Amino acid sequence: MPPVAPNPAAFLRPATAHDINFLTDVVIVTARAQGRLPEDFDEDEFRRGFAEWTSEQVAGHLPGSLTSVIEIDGERAGRLRVVRASDHMELAGIQLLPAHQGHGIGTYLIEELLVEARGAGLAARVSVAKDNPRARALYERLGFVVVGDEGDETQLEWAARPGSD
Repeated sequence: MPPVAPNPAAFLRPATAHDINFLTDVVIVTARAQGRLPEDFDEDEFRRGFAEWTSEQVAGHLPGSLTSVIEIDGERAGRLRVVRASDHMELAGIQLLPAHQGHGIGTYLIEELLVEARGAGLAARVSVAKDNPRARALYERLGFVVVGDEGDETQLEWAARPGSD
């Protein structure tokens, strides 16, 4: 895989406590736009739980986890969470607000992760909800392959292959 081209419009910065409501909004807005929220979705309950979990991430209580805000042209536009372990890197969440989808920004950010994984000789992993075929197609287009299936999610892995440049 050749290095990815720079994308000057996209910028990542570590999330702060001030971003938690925004990060929660991004997850809800993107799932709603994709028609992926169940009819009995309790938004208040989800917000409380997701905000608490995200607060732990932002405070550094989850080893190897980094939650970032995706900024595009200086405005908050999405969420990226990556977990780095000794033997792999996990794309633990990526969401872009609907207005920013389909412009190659998510692809760019995932490719950057893959370049980092390849450079470190690590596999990259991602779990994708079975009701999210668009995301799965993106991961497979980028070279991820199915390695498992658990409940509502499919696990995919991208292995750093020496000489795959």
